[in-house]
Amino acid sequence: IDPETMERIFEPFFTTKPVGQGTGLGLAVVHGIMRTHQGSVGVQSTPGKGSVFTLYFPPAKSPAAAAPSAPPLPSTVQGNGKHVMYVDDDEALVFLVERVLTRKGFRVSSFSDPRLASVALRERAQEFDLLVTDYNMPGFCGVDLLREAREVRPELPVALASGYVTAEIEQQAFAEGAGALIHKPNDVEELCDIVQKLVHGNKPD
Repeated sequence: IDPETMERIFEPFFTTKPVGQGTGLGLAVVHGIMRTHQGSVGVQSTPGKGSVFTLYFPPAKSPAAAAPSAPPLPSTVQGNGKHVMYVDDDEALVFLVERVLTRKGFRVSSFSDPRLASVALRERAQEFDLLVTDYNMPGFCGVDLLREAREVRPELPVALASGYVTAEIEQQAFAEGAGALIHKPNDVEELCDIVQKLVHGNKPD
């Protein structure tokens, strides 16, 4: 990895692959997960020879042998069966978010194809308590899903997520009726907190 690329490899949506062959979210997701666990990612690389990525976790508070079974994630977030539609073209991120929200007690219908999400939204809008959608997907904009939600179920809370939040994107999101704009990659606990507030009719801080 050359020095210029090394400086940007953890940025969301940065990729050296041709258009359509990579989202540039893989390492950003890894970095986000490690931050959630109070860890970090180290990288050493020599162009033409190879790269080594090292994951650094904080030390355990007690010996692993004496540790009880893993407890739930520490948080006041309780999904209570609320149904969330999550849409993002990055399958790794979809897997991560679905897993975390499910552990928090939410029901999650996740889609990596926004067109399938659009169909589900139009056919089963009353089933969902919240729509969380990526802003920028290949050939599709999250604002389109937001508008569809407004057509079929105006009271449905919607959150838009984006890796590059500009003043223009923020203005458009709230002008179209978004309840929140989520910055990616985001701390997982912060994402869960935003989701809980929206499904209960509260505005995120």
